[in-house]
Amino acid sequence: MQAAGVTKTYQRGRQTVHALAGVDLAIDAGEYVSIMGPSGSGKSTLFNLIGALDKPTSGDLRVGGLSLPALSANQLAYVRCRHIGYVFQAYNLIASLTALKNVALPVVFGGASVEEADERAKAQLERVGLGHRLEHRPGELSGGQQQRVAIARALVNEPALLLADEPTANLDLDTGQSIITLFAELCRERGVTVVSTTHDHQMLAACDRVVWVRDGRIERVANASELGIEAGSISSH
Repeated sequence: MQAAGVTKTYQRGRQTVHALAGVDLAIDAGEYVSIMGPSGSGKSTLFNLIGALDKPTSGDLRVGGLSLPALSANQLAYVRCRHIGYVFQAYNLIASLTALKNVALPVVFGGASVEEADERAKAQLERVGLGHRLEHRPGELSGGQQQRVAIARALVNEPALLLADEPTANLDLDTGQSIITLFAELCRERGVTVVSTTHDHQMLAACDRVVWVRDGRIERVANASELGIEAGSISSH
């Protein structure tokens, strides 16, 4: 992923809001990056642009060699379906569907048969350790299990980029650690690029780099190994 001079402005009545004011950032394939920033910093805007959920006002943003600002709405939808996976803080599972059918849904949307979608969904659920929970609905699963279903759903179309928005915020310490470990394995073993927004210091310690966003700009980028990350604090060595 490469961002070059990316800006994003919104009109709020007569006021122009500069959410991003010229962001330059490169994230390598297979890298695990965490984005931090206070409310109103532009962190969420940047996250949404990387995920092809919105377009920049100016500048270029490339994912997998594709220039997202140059794509039509239909082309962006294809990129979101085929190349990007999303994991949300609140899981966003469909309560009436089983784990298997929740995970199969993106495959069906991509045009595959129901049989193929179920087969691929089963393989992903087995990969995240939920092969024994295929027919369980979200209400019958723990928070950690629901997040694993959400991760399986995000991975079922084999995306190159996985976006995770505060993925451990609703989980206990041990369950959150298991999700963080899973993300690290995805990067190391499958070459998936993981970009997360987080304030979880366990996740920050596990990632490759931490990016700080403030006032619509990249304030700082540091390798996680350069930071002293402890519960409640982050400091340079």
